[in-house]
Amino acid sequence: MATATLQPNTTGSVGFNPQMAALSICALSAMAAIFYLGPPLNLPWSEPAVEFTSEADPSKGTVAASPPKFEIVYSDGDRGLMVYGGYVYVVRLGDKLPDGRRAIGFEKQEGSWSAMTL
Repeated sequence: MATATLQPNTTGSVGFNPQMAALSICALSAMAAIFYLGPPLNLPWSEPAVEFTSEADPSKGTVAASPPKFEIVYSDGDRGLMVYGGYVYVVRLGDKLPDGRRAIGFEKQEGSWSAMTL
């Protein structure tokens, strides 16, 4: 008569590990928060903001820099569409605009949209 004996599992643990799943979710959430708060490096305005001066000294060869030109074309309250450099970008509240300021709201004035900034 044959009897069944327990054999060790040589392939390792293949079951669901709830601790590893929770750790993976926490790590993914932390990475998403970091990427949300830090601007991506490939955007044209992610470089440090340039201080704009109103006075230029032509004798020294310095010319006053003008702020970047961008336009808000539409907003649904907490997001807006911005045209800058021939491309359309989605701008959310708190995002950095090309002039170095942060968007804190969008409003429609005389038929055109504008961004309220800090």
